[in-house]
Amino acid sequence: MMSEIIGLPDWLKTPPGAYLLAWERAQFDLAVSDVFGYHALQLGLPELDALQANRMPHKWLALETLPPPTPMFSQNINEPETTEQGSVGTASRAPGPRKVAFLTNSGALPFPESSLDLVVLPHTLELGSDPHATLREVERVL
Repeated sequence: MMSEIIGLPDWLKTPPGAYLLAWERAQFDLAVSDVFGYHALQLGLPELDALQANRMPHKWLALETLPPPTPMFSQNINEPETTEQGSVGTASRAPGPRKVAFLTNSGALPFPESSLDLVVLPHTLELGSDPHATLREVERVL
Protein backbone atom coordinates (compact mmCIF):
# COMPACT_ATOMS: atom_id res chain seq x y z
CA MET A 1 0.00 0.00 0.00
CA MET A 2 1.29 3.43 -0.84
CA SER A 3 0.73 4.83 2.69
CA GLU A 4 3.62 2.66 3.84
CA ILE A 5 5.86 4.23 1.20
CA ILE A 6 5.11 7.81 2.16
CA GLY A 7 4.90 7.06 5.90
CA LEU A 8 1.44 8.51 6.48
CA PRO A 9 0.80 6.67 9.78
CA ASP A 10 4.07 7.99 11.20
CA TRP A 11 3.45 11.50 9.89
CA LEU A 12 -0.01 11.54 11.50
CA LYS A 13 1.73 11.20 14.89
CA THR A 14 3.60 14.49 14.38
CA PRO A 15 2.05 17.80 15.54
CA PRO A 16 1.01 18.84 11.99
CA GLY A 17 -0.35 15.34 11.34
CA ALA A 18 -2.31 15.31 14.59
CA TYR A 19 -3.72 18.73 13.72
CA LEU A 20 -4.82 17.47 10.29
CA LEU A 21 -6.34 14.32 11.80
CA ALA A 22 -8.35 16.36 14.32
CA TRP A 23 -9.55 18.70 11.58
CA GLU A 24 -10.54 15.79 9.32
CA ARG A 25 -12.33 14.06 12.22
CA ALA A 26 -14.40 17.22 12.79
CA GLN A 27 -15.23 17.48 9.07
CA PHE A 28 -16.28 13.83 8.84
CA ASP A 29 -18.38 14.19 12.00
CA LEU A 30 -20.29 17.06 10.38
CA ALA A 31 -20.66 15.24 7.06
CA VAL A 32 -21.89 11.85 8.33
CA SER A 33 -23.83 12.69 11.48
CA ASP A 34 -27.23 12.93 9.78
CA VAL A 35 -26.81 10.32 7.04
CA PHE A 36 -29.54 7.72 7.49
CA GLY A 37 -29.25 4.03 6.75
CA TYR A 38 -28.21 0.71 8.21
CA HIS A 39 -24.83 -0.19 6.68
CA ALA A 40 -21.75 2.05 6.55
CA LEU A 41 -18.21 1.30 5.45
CA GLN A 42 -14.97 3.17 6.03
CA LEU A 43 -12.37 2.12 3.50
CA GLY A 44 -8.87 2.96 4.71
CA LEU A 45 -7.06 5.12 7.28
CA PRO A 46 -7.68 3.30 10.59
CA GLU A 47 -6.15 6.24 12.48
CA LEU A 48 -9.34 8.20 11.79
CA ASP A 49 -12.76 6.98 12.90
CA ALA A 50 -14.66 8.74 10.13
CA LEU A 51 -17.94 7.06 11.14
CA GLN A 52 -17.89 7.85 14.87
CA ALA A 53 -20.64 10.51 14.62
CA ASN A 54 -22.89 8.38 12.43
CA ARG A 55 -25.73 6.45 14.08
CA MET A 56 -26.01 3.54 11.66
CA PRO A 57 -26.17 0.21 13.48
CA HIS A 58 -23.71 -1.61 11.20
CA LYS A 59 -20.34 0.07 10.62
CA TRP A 60 -17.19 -1.56 9.31
CA LEU A 61 -13.58 -0.57 8.78
CA ALA A 62 -11.88 -2.25 5.82
CA LEU A 63 -8.24 -2.00 4.79
CA GLU A 64 -6.18 -3.29 1.90
CA THR A 65 -3.36 -4.39 4.24
CA LEU A 66 -3.08 -4.71 7.99
CA PRO A 67 -1.32 -1.83 9.69
CA PRO A 68 1.93 -2.67 11.49
CA PRO A 69 1.32 -3.82 15.06
CA THR A 70 1.67 -1.09 17.67
CA PRO A 71 0.50 -0.75 21.27
CA MET A 72 -2.34 1.48 19.97
CA PHE A 73 -3.82 -1.46 18.07
CA SER A 74 -3.52 -3.93 20.94
CA GLN A 75 -6.29 -2.43 23.06
CA ASN A 76 -9.74 -1.36 22.00
CA ILE A 77 -10.54 2.11 23.35
CA ASN A 78 -13.80 0.78 24.82
CA GLU A 79 -12.23 -2.19 26.61
CA PRO A 80 -11.70 -2.01 30.36
CA GLU A 81 -8.14 -1.55 31.52
CA THR A 82 -6.58 -2.53 34.80
CA THR A 83 -5.18 0.27 36.95
CA GLU A 84 -2.13 -0.03 39.22
CA GLN A 85 -4.38 -0.91 42.16
CA GLY A 86 -5.83 -3.80 40.17
CA SER A 87 -9.29 -2.30 39.75
CA VAL A 88 -10.90 -2.18 36.35
CA GLY A 89 -11.58 1.21 34.78
CA THR A 90 -12.42 2.63 31.39
CA ALA A 91 -9.61 3.33 28.96
CA SER A 92 -9.03 7.07 28.90
CA ARG A 93 -7.29 7.39 25.56
CA ALA A 94 -8.38 9.80 22.89
CA PRO A 95 -10.37 8.35 19.97
CA GLY A 96 -8.06 6.47 17.67
CA PRO A 97 -7.75 3.40 15.50
CA ARG A 98 -10.67 1.02 15.38
CA LYS A 99 -10.61 -2.72 14.98
CA VAL A 100 -10.33 -3.75 11.33
CA ALA A 101 -13.37 -5.77 10.24
CA PHE A 102 -11.81 -7.25 7.10
CA LEU A 103 -9.15 -6.89 4.43
CA THR A 104 -10.24 -6.25 0.87
CA ASN A 105 -9.18 -4.85 -2.46
CA SER A 106 -10.81 -1.43 -2.80
CA GLY A 107 -11.61 -2.27 -6.42
CA ALA A 108 -13.47 -5.47 -5.45
CA LEU A 109 -15.58 -4.95 -2.34
CA PRO A 110 -17.27 -8.06 -0.88
CA PHE A 111 -20.77 -6.57 -0.81
CA PRO A 112 -23.73 -7.10 -3.13
CA GLU A 113 -24.89 -4.33 -5.41
CA SER A 114 -26.82 -1.52 -3.63
CA SER A 115 -26.18 -3.00 -0.18
CA LEU A 116 -24.43 -0.10 1.58
CA ASP A 117 -25.91 3.24 2.62
CA LEU A 118 -22.67 5.13 3.25
CA VAL A 119 -19.04 4.66 2.20
CA VAL A 120 -16.30 7.00 3.37
CA LEU A 121 -12.88 6.99 1.74
CA PRO A 122 -10.42 8.93 3.94
CA HIS A 123 -7.28 9.29 1.79
CA THR A 124 -8.18 6.09 -0.05
CA LEU A 125 -8.19 7.53 -3.55
CA GLU A 126 -4.83 9.28 -3.36
CA LEU A 127 -3.14 6.33 -1.64
CA GLY A 128 -4.70 3.52 -3.68
CA SER A 129 -3.28 1.93 -6.79
CA ASP A 130 -6.42 2.37 -8.93
CA PRO A 131 -8.72 5.19 -7.76
CA HIS A 132 -11.05 4.81 -10.77
CA ALA A 133 -11.70 1.14 -9.93
CA THR A 134 -12.35 2.12 -6.31
CA LEU A 135 -14.91 4.74 -7.36
CA ARG A 136 -16.64 2.28 -9.72
CA GLU A 137 -16.83 -0.30 -6.94
CA VAL A 138 -18.15 2.20 -4.38
CA GLU A 139 -20.83 3.28 -6.85
CA ARG A 140 -21.81 -0.37 -7.32
CA VAL A 141 -22.28 -1.09 -3.62
CA LEU A 142 -24.12 2.16 -2.82
